[in-house]
Amino acid sequence: MKSYFGVDVLRNELIDEAQIKKLPFYDFWLESASGSAMLLENNKNYIYLSDWEYFCKLFIQTGKHRYQN
Repeated sequence: MKSYFGVDVLRNELIDEAQIKKLPFYDFWLESASGSAMLLENNKNYIYLSDWEYFCKLFIQTGKHRYQN
């Protein structure tokens, strides 16, 4: 299964942060993800699908993230 911007959705509705790092707006996403819960497993960060999709919808609709007015 794929989510926004072609990232793969893994088991338990997780996204590997390494996939997001490949996107040109990674730093912008990282700023938005500050304070969000992530799963650390085997020295890898995984992002919850619901958080990723919330970010993507807001980014697509407004060009902003949750900390911007």
